[in-house]
Amino acid sequence: MKSIFFILLLISSTISHAQPESIDNVIGQNYTFASKILNEDRTIQIYTPSSYSESLDKNYPVLYILDGQRLFLDGVSVVQSFTSQFQLSPDIIVVGINNKYPDRFNHFLGTNFLDFIENEVVSYIEDQYRTSKERLLFGWEYAGAFVIESMIKRPQLFNAHLAASPYPIHEKWFNNQSRIDMLEAVLDKELTSYLYVTISANEGMVEDGTNELEALLKSKATENLRWDYRVIEGAEHTSTAYPGIYHGLRSYYHNYKKLQFNSLSEFKDKGGIAHVYEYYKGRAERFGFSEDLPPWTMFSLSRNAIRADSFTDFESLMNEFKGKGMINNIRLDRAMSLASYYSKYNKYHDALFIYEQLITKNRDSAILQNAIGDVYVMLKENKKAKPYYKKAIALAKAQKDAKLVDYQNDLKRIK
Repeated sequence: MKSIFFILLLISSTISHAQPESIDNVIGQNYTFASKILNEDRTIQIYTPSSYSESLDKNYPVLYILDGQRLFLDGVSVVQSFTSQFQLSPDIIVVGINNKYPDRFNHFLGTNFLDFIENEVVSYIEDQYRTSKERLLFGWEYAGAFVIESMIKRPQLFNAHLAASPYPIHEKWFNNQSRIDMLEAVLDKELTSYLYVTISANEGMVEDGTNELEALLKSKATENLRWDYRVIEGAEHTSTAYPGIYHGLRSYYHNYKKLQFNSLSEFKDKGGIAHVYEYYKGRAERFGFSEDLPPWTMFSLSRNAIRADSFTDFESLMNEFKGKGMINNIRLDRAMSLASYYSKYNKYHDALFIYEQLITKNRDSAILQNAIGDVYVMLKENKKAKPYYKKAIALAKAQKDAKLVDYQNDLKRIK
């Protein structure tokens, strides 16, 4: 007996101390190659989204991140959040271009690093991967200044130039010219790229340059150059790269997400329903989506009118959206809230119109059956209300619905 107990104890101890299986956490792949332009070995990191291997006919934009040895994983993290959870951008390939100290500074101030990126890195990526030829370049500090220089010298190489705390840009280090001088010389050539610049407050020499840059863009940039300048509160020079990647991508893909306003007044200030249609037209042209308004957008606009308790705006929006598939393509409780608001203003037939659309797909909803009964009572048609109340009670009993007593009392009131 003791031996059996000992064996069981040994087995239990072995199981309790068993180590979980270890699997490497791999994000992308590293490639090291001999650069003929830089005359040295260079390493790049490449991340492809999970859909890459599943959709063989799909092409992807590429985000190139300078100082990949430090920022590649941050870029991947942002992209994964954007695409897998929040639908803020299309799926993106991320390429980290590694660098090392102290050569890092010389490369970003040199004359051949841009050649290396274009002719060795970009050409390799587009030869080996399915890209859409849409390219974004991100850099911080010296790399951020290099990002701006790349827009000046090769304006067609990248579609978006994202620079965090760019330095140096106003010092005359380049044949008695600054990068701002160089940019001013080409602004009238109608640059069609996108430029995003971010800094933190109190960055000293960095801020001196970016303030000068902002003033130049405000005074001389044409409408073809879309740009944004952002000061991030609470950040510091060493941390601007991280929010810079996030906000830069959000700004560049500003019309990717479904449109939503925080309030009715914001909706009106932005141009009302005309702005909404224009937004979805531009979104469709850029990303290939349908121009049709998504059910969520239509509902959120109507809900803003409810929250502002503006029945005039609510009714106008509901008339605008009639027949566009909103009611049966949003959650039942949300659709019922629209009908309930009609009832609040004694528009019972309009409420009934919504409920009748919903009942075809939701016959087993006790709360919906009861709501229809309520509307008929409001219309003083108790005879029509009874079968809905009875159906609500039967469903509530079968489903053990806590509202059963309420439904029973509703029926009693009209007997």
